[in-house]
Amino acid sequence: MSDTCVLFFVKYPEPGAVKTRLASVMGAEAVAAMYRHFVQDMLAELVQVKADLRICCDTGTVPPDVQDVQDVQGVPGAPGTQGALSACKAWLGPQHVYQPQQGDDLGARMCTALADAYAAGYERVVVLGSDIPDFPHELAQKALDDLDLHDAVIGPAFDGGYYLIGFRRDRFLPGVFEGVEWSGGSVYAATMERLEAARLDVVRLPEWNDVDTMWDLNVLYRTNRNSSFRKSSSYAAMREHDALIRQYDMELPVWARETESGK
Repeated sequence: MSDTCVLFFVKYPEPGAVKTRLASVMGAEAVAAMYRHFVQDMLAELVQVKADLRICCDTGTVPPDVQDVQDVQGVPGAPGTQGALSACKAWLGPQHVYQPQQGDDLGARMCTALADAYAAGYERVVVLGSDIPDFPHELAQKALDDLDLHDAVIGPAFDGGYYLIGFRRDRFLPGVFEGVEWSGGSVYAATMERLEAARLDVVRLPEWNDVDTMWDLNVLYRTNRNSSFRKSSSYAAMREHDALIRQYDMELPVWARETESGK
């Protein structure tokens, strides 16, 4: 067991249960298939991080008819949770550690996952979502390494949220997850305000494109034309929808114009 841990938050790729804003344009089946690639490409990066990895599954997105009846031994949770985790395990492979997301909203689920990791003995833990398929493992490694010398780390997203947050165990601040409007555009700002009020020494990672809308998908597609990510299964899936994605061309933000020619 390492003293560091990455908590990777995923949903089961059930059509209609993932990326609903994208699905309203592309269709639920196509988006669920694309989300599968997102998760699998991110997982291929995260296994390269020098830390333990726990895949935190939103078991509520696994419909009963696809739940594997095989029991997952030693996994806590309410009745039905183990079957849902088995479905996630069948999707992403038996070599990983799986646990259910627990809580009434995203904040509660992240807070519980972090608290459980610290209780298990980890000293430095980060949690990140599965909406940033071009995220390199080097930045996840940097986030953990930063916690050697700093209290907390956060990765702001361009939509006003954040894609990663982590703490050193002795500086964990559960209060940053309480009373947040998770669908709003001020999540990052509100979180930073609380971190600073608690006088935590916070490292800010580079801003990243969190893919929720067709505009986000367009930016992901265009800014990776000359990057190593163009060789990924996610990029191949986007190519299949080239004509549709190009309908959402717009004037790229400054950061995206800088990376369109190469990352």
